[in-house]
Amino acid sequence: MKRICTTVNIFTITSLSAFIFATTTNLLLVQTVTAKPVQTKKQVNQPIPFNSRVRIYPANNSLPASRLITSESIIKKSSKMQITEAKLTTYEEFAAKTGQYKSSISTNRMVWIVTGFVQGELRMAKGRSVCTDNAKIVELTDAETGDSFGRTIYCPPNNQINFM
Repeated sequence: MKRICTTVNIFTITSLSAFIFATTTNLLLVQTVTAKPVQTKKQVNQPIPFNSRVRIYPANNSLPASRLITSESIIKKSSKMQITEAKLTTYEEFAAKTGQYKSSISTNRMVWIVTGFVQGELRMAKGRSVCTDNAKIVELTDAETGDSFGRTIYCPPNNQINFM
């Protein structure tokens, strides 16, 4: 009789455990299927700081020449100076020569380097200084979009006046 009670107890405990597991699983399944999505507050569009919109210039050295800006177009943009050179090259070559790297420009980006001179007086940014004669200018322009990546102005010795 003791053996039968032990067997019944084991069977009852096992059945009870299976019943609890099945009921819990069924309850969770029903809750998952019938649950409504949680409503979250919509984010208000916050203004993006002006400086955070940095344009990225990916590699374009595999583009055909027909998709790039021509040397004639680049020279027209630089009409105020006497052009000595207009060279199509990669940004990597330019950066290696000048040490000026920008992380937003791929090293395999095609650029135009336009070099020339301006005869007579040249005012630099915000009128802070003046080059009195023969300013050498190096302009860097994106060969696909025409965006300017900047310019460097070199004044010969004794020709630069600094107002600061």
